[in-house]
Amino acid sequence: MEAVSLVEIATRYIEELIITGKLNPGEQIKEDDIAGNLGISRPPVREALKCLEGEGLLVRKPRKGAFVSQMTESDFREVYGLKAELYAIATDHAVDCITKEEINQLLSFVKRMKKNSGTEAGSILKYQELHHAFHTKIIEIAGNQRLLKFASTLHKQVMRYSFMTLSYGEHLNASHRYHQQILECIAIKDKKNARELMKEHVLDAMHFLLNTPGILESLQPISMVGARRA
Repeated sequence: MEAVSLVEIATRYIEELIITGKLNPGEQIKEDDIAGNLGISRPPVREALKCLEGEGLLVRKPRKGAFVSQMTESDFREVYGLKAELYAIATDHAVDCITKEEINQLLSFVKRMKKNSGTEAGSILKYQELHHAFHTKIIEIAGNQRLLKFASTLHKQVMRYSFMTLSYGEHLNASHRYHQQILECIAIKDKKNARELMKEHVLDAMHFLLNTPGILESLQPISMVGARRA
């Protein structure tokens, strides 16, 4: 197997541990434990950690190692605020040039999101994948590669928290409704409402995260990754 493939495997594995809460904010990630769980050597794990650090999911502490990033309320407001603006800009541009075929592609994502609207871990992960594909497609239609890169990085920084909020049925259903409504506005070239709904959708996720008792409290460091899966 090529080294790059091992790096990708390790990256996805660590990313999923963070998203699903098997690793919490502030927890240490030990290269030996990850390598042992995957049955690979340490160098690909080390490269995976570098990738995730670059995306803001990890922080490295001198002489201590890699730790899952922690976020404050100020961080959440900054990330979600930026996401809302970037997604709105992309929607503006996409409305101007979207084709019927691209509308159908977005519709396919929305329909599949509806089919994966359960609150168990597997369904939420699939819903998040489709959710990201929906927004990525809009940015690709808009034709702005820098915006795509920035938005993707911001998206990854809050995926763990998004996973938690989507475990609440009311928020999951609201998220799906927003995507339906956004697509309906895009399809009829209603730029104003498409843009406003897009921003509202992102900020609604932030407000749910910050205002729902128990979500942020549950994301506290519990133990080291090796001890947890010993």
